[in-house]
Amino acid sequence: MRASHRILLTTIVALAACSRAPVVTVTNRSTNTLANVVVSGSGFTNRIENIPAGAERRLTVRPPGESGLRITFDAGNQHIDVDNLAYVERRGGYRVTVTVQPDLKVAASERVQGY
Repeated sequence: MRASHRILLTTIVALAACSRAPVVTVTNRSTNTLANVVVSGSGFTNRIENIPAGAERRLTVRPPGESGLRITFDAGNQHIDVDNLAYVERRGGYRVTVTVQPDLKVAASERVQGY
């Protein structure tokens, strides 16, 4: 492969990585079903009807630019609302894992895929 083709291919791959919308995975490690789950941020709201105990759901979010991440849900007789979980941008391959622990505390980790 010629050097100019390698440069072009590298540029296309880099641009494709930058254009990917953020993906959020919500993992339920509690013994409760999470109901009325809402993942939101600046300019977007995604709803998940429920997430059974031990299950996970993956969704693509589409913020118009930079955004924080918020999750709300009902578990048992509690309403949980956690803001500022992670940072995402419209593009760039952001991947966020939101984990609901057995005590219903919420943790998040984020990474940028492809970099």
